[in-house]
Order: sequence, then structure tokens, then C-alpha cells
Amino acid sequence: MTAAPDRHLVARRVVAWLDRRPWPVVVAVSIALGGAIGGAGFLHLEAPAWAVAWLALFAGLGWLGYTAAPVFDEPNPNKASTRPRRVIDGALPMVELPGGDFRMGSPDADDLASEDEKPQHEVTVAAFRMAVTPVTVGLYQEVMAPSTAAGEREARLPATDVSWVQAIEFCNRLSERAGYRPCYSRLLGRWRCDWDADGYRLPTEAEWEYACRAGTTTRYGFGDDPASLDAYAWYEGNANGKPRPVATRRANAWGLYDMHGNVWEWCWDGYGRYSPRRARNPRGPWKLKTGRRVLRGGSFVRPPAVLRSAHRGDVDPEFWSNGFRCVRVPPQHLDRSAD
Repeated sequence: MTAAPDRHLVARRVVAWLDRRPWPVVVAVSIALGGAIGGAGFLHLEAPAWAVAWLALFAGLGWLGYTAAPVFDEPNPNKASTRPRRVIDGALPMVELPGGDFRMGSPDADDLASEDEKPQHEVTVAAFRMAVTPVTVGLYQEVMAPSTAAGEREARLPATDVSWVQAIEFCNRLSERAGYRPCYSRLLGRWRCDWDADGYRLPTEAEWEYACRAGTTTRYGFGDDPASLDAYAWYEGNANGKPRPVATRRANAWGLYDMHGNVWEWCWDGYGRYSPRRARNPRGPWKLKTGRRVLRGGSFVRPPAVLRSAHRGDVDPEFWSNGFRCVRVPPQHLDRSAD
């Protein structure tokens, strides 16, 4: 035999349902109920019964108001943030970024977007570590030219006179110094990346944008308004035409500094058009129509539009007036799937 439903439970479910409806819906339901009861009483019931029904209705509404509690469907504002963990990896402070999905590129509605930022498309990236700042002059000289030493202030500047080839050579040397397996080697005159190696490397273009956005969908990692750039970036409007020490502006939500401005940053990818298809761990076009490599982030002499998260630059890999930052994937985080 099936037990009869608990009347109090049914009432609570009805109240919970009403609590989660938009207020115009609740008002409309109330008017409909009131009109139905009032109309029925006026047409079919004797005056005393009609009055009792109306009193019962008002008593019910009063009880709903007395027992109501605010309902919050948005995340709890007091919940601890999920800011990625910062670690020291060899000579580099790094942030452990979780894998995830994001929309890469710019929407058609963005009037600042260039054609090579479209179509905006879904991308999945695996977990990786990214350096908190671009490689500094001090670390670059320590690895590439140990006999030279930068002054204290110069040592904190981002390395800005680095070609793409020099950047990957740096990654190999730093990997060897830390006891990791280098990622890069030359085969038939072309550089190749061993994605299973545990050494330092350049970020892919997708990894770079994923890290820059830090979960946002806006033009910048902090929102859409370029008026806020002064707090986060060194650029044309505040750098006075020269690079500035790293980490002297605010970090993004994932603890990464200088993702906007200060120095252009090399990525691994060759430059090419986007595909509209969803991609997993994309690493650039298989066949390069040009030898040009991707740059991201803008620099200290660029305007706000060039510092957007989705903006793309491209130059010859031997061009030497740019910077870079390192990423690394520890063995336990390796994801061998890629498009």
C-alpha cells in the first residue's frame, strides 16, 4: 500500500517553486488565484462562504511571506577562490594552471578585432605550469651569457632583444640546468618539439590566450574598459617609451604578471588562420605557409587595442626585439592528445 503524500512536504515544494520564480510570475499567479476565487465566490457562493475563501487566501499569502527566505542561485560570494597554486620550479616562480575549455579569438561583434582573430572557436587545453613573469634580463644573461652580469635594475627588466630561435635555445639550456629533458631539437634543418619531454618550452598560442584570459571572456583579463589598463599593464599610455621591471603592475586573476603589455611574447606556433572547428591542445598549423611565428600580449610602445587578450602578432623567427615566458608540463600532467 502506498503512503499518502505528506501535505506539509507538498506545501514546502510549492513554496520552494514559487520562491525561485521571477517576481512578475509570482504576481501574475497571485492575481490569477485571487481573481478565480473572487469570481467563483461572486457568481456561485453565498456571501459568508465567499468571505471565508478570501480570508483563507489572504492568510495563505501572509504565511508565504512569513516563511519566505531569500534564494541565491549564484555562487556563494564567500566561497574561497580557486586561484591556481604558485610553485617554485627550478629558477622560475610558476603557476599551476588547470586544464579547461575557453573560447579562443574574438567575436564578430567586437569592432576592435582583426580578421585573423576570427572565427572565435572552442578550445580545450590540458593542465600546465606557466612562469609568473616574462623571462628577465637577469635570468636570460645568467643562462645564455654567464660571463656578463646585469645591474640590479636592469636585471628585473623583461628580456626584449630575443629572437624565437634564441628563446627556444634558452628553454633547452634552462631545462638541462634543472635536470629536465629538453623539448626542442633540430631535424632536417627544422625545429621540432617533443611534447612528451618534461623541460621548459614556449607556450602554444592557445595556452598563452587561455592563461591571459584567466577565465574571462572580455577584451582584457580584467574587463572590457581600456581605462583600467594603467593598473595592469605598461603600454603606450604610461611606459614613456621603455620597458619596465616585471611584476610592477597588477597580476591577472590567476597570478600572472605582464600578460598585457611591457614586452611582446613569443609562442611556439607558426602563424596561420583559425579553423572554426573545436580543438584540443592545438599547436599551430601543420604546414606553415610562411615561416612567421606568433607573438602575443603587445608591448610598452603599443596602444590599448593591441594589448587585448585575443590580439595576434606575427614576425620572422629571427626577428630579435621581443621577449617570452616559459611553460612546463610535469610528467604527471602530460596529455598526449592534440589537434
